[in-house]
This record gives sequence, structure tokens and C-alpha cells, in this order.
Amino acid sequence: MAEKPPLPPKPKPPLPPKPRPPKPPSAAAAPARPTPPPGTATGARPATAAPPFKKPPLAPPPQVLPLKPPPARQYPPPPHGGARKPRHRPHHHHRRGSGCSCRRVCCLATGLVLLALCLALAASCLAYLYYRPRPPSIHLLPLSPVRLHLPNTSSSSSSSPVSAMDATVGVHAVTWNPNERVAFAYGAGEGRVALADADGDVALGWAPVEGFEHAPRSAAAVAFVATAKGVVVDEAVAARVRDRYRRRQQGFRVVVDTHIGVRVGALRTRMVPLRIVCDGGVMAPRGGGGGGGGAAAAGPMSKCQVYLFRVRW
Repeated sequence: MAEKPPLPPKPKPPLPPKPRPPKPPSAAAAPARPTPPPGTATGARPATAAPPFKKPPLAPPPQVLPLKPPPARQYPPPPHGGARKPRHRPHHHHRRGSGCSCRRVCCLATGLVLLALCLALAASCLAYLYYRPRPPSIHLLPLSPVRLHLPNTSSSSSSSPVSAMDATVGVHAVTWNPNERVAFAYGAGEGRVALADADGDVALGWAPVEGFEHAPRSAAAVAFVATAKGVVVDEAVAARVRDRYRRRQQGFRVVVDTHIGVRVGALRTRMVPLRIVCDGGVMAPRGGGGGGGGAAAAGPMSKCQVYLFRVRW
């Protein structure tokens, strides 16, 4: 009796497949082999053992740069002889509050100044409308006495191109205050007299002028006498002056520099510069008196210009 052939070893069941990482597209997928059935018929070809399962090579992990730790905070060394004192940090809200308060104070001060200026302007306008201040009216009377001494060149032995003149001129002016509630106070000053000529005025001299009080709605008189000796003039000018003096037609120019103040009731203002310019002064006729009422009646009066702070008033 023939012996039976030995049975092939029973293959072990395959292990469950593990999840595989995705393969690169270049690598071709290997076809899976079919597993033999668990049993084979008698007389079949002996089955060979399945090769062991090999894991596909895994791709190398990506290189990740190591993270750098944050820099360590460096603290200043503690002061000697004690613990470290806490650092003082300024508070921004205090700074903001101080800026707002300064702006508020500046705006308030500016508003007060503007309000004071407006009140002062309103008070000045009301005072001007109530008092109606007007400048004084000043007129120059015909000059008297007038003495001009010029040597006669025809009787002189020496013929000189210039002449020396001695002069004495009396000035009288009348000022009128047209205001009803405003009084003027004139300070001491000086008056100057000059001969009017086509080639230029010839200064004759000056004299002090006394100050006085000028009440409202009243007239006041100003008088002074200017003298000069040895005034040198050209011979042509001397000839014209000699001819006009003989006919009592010589013109003069009078300038008075003084100070004036305003008094309203018990209120007084400070003195300010005042200049009075009188052009067209004429000589009083012979026998007209010493500048009083006779001189005023005998000759015309010339109006004077008043300049306050070098501006015509």
C-alpha cells in the first residue's frame, strides 16, 4: 500500500494591513498578489510560502529649524546699600490735564483782555458823545512893536555883501475855548519869530512863553517879545526887508512849542506836546497901539494851525 504524500504546511493568515503614507507620484504601485485559498485539492502542486511583508520606505521628515528662545530681560543691578527702588513712571493723564488747564487759563485771560478793551472803547465813545471836545481856536494879532535896524549901505564907507540886523518883535495871540465842559491847561513853552522872505525865512529870535489855564467858553491872550542882535542876512534880502519895513508890509512867521492837558471836572490828563504855527503875520499900522484892541481893530488877524503829536488838530 502506497504511502500518502505529506500535506503542505498550513499558511498563517495575513496580518491586517497598516496605513501607508502617501507614495510619491514617481513610484509605481506594485500589484498585490492573490492569496492562495486555505485548502487545496489532492494531487495539486504544493504551494510555496508567502514572502514576508515589507514596509515601504518612509519619506524623511522635513527639517524644522529649532525655535530661538526670546532674549532674557536684563535688569539693572540693585543700588548699593539697600533694596532696589521702584522706578518712577510719569503719568500721561496728569500731563494732559495740565495742558488743558493752561489752555483754559490762556483763553480766559484773552477773553478778559478783549472784554476790557471793548468796555474802554465803549466808555471813550460815550464820553466823546457827551463832552464833544473841540480844539481851541487861536488867532494871531498884528505884530507890535516891530523894530528892525538895518545899516544903510549907501552911507557906509565899506561895501559888504552881507548886513547885520537887530530886531525886536512883539507877538500877541488870542485863543478861544469853544467847549462847554472841557478846560485846557497850557504848560510853559517857547515862541520863535522869523521874517518871511521868498529866499527862505530868516530866524529873528525866541522868547519864553508862560503857561496858563483856559476855562470853558472863555478867551485868553498869549504875548511875548522876541529880540535878536547881529542877524546876518544877504544884501539882497536886506534890501527887500528894508523896503517892506518902510511900507509896513513885512510878513512874519510865528511858531510856539508848548504842552497841553485836558481837564474835565476833577479829572486831568497828562500833558502832551502841542505846536502852534501862525503864518501870514503882519505888522500893525503906525499908531495902532501895543497889540491891544486898537491893533486888532486896525489890522486883520491871521488864523493859526494847531498840531497835536505833529498831527494837525
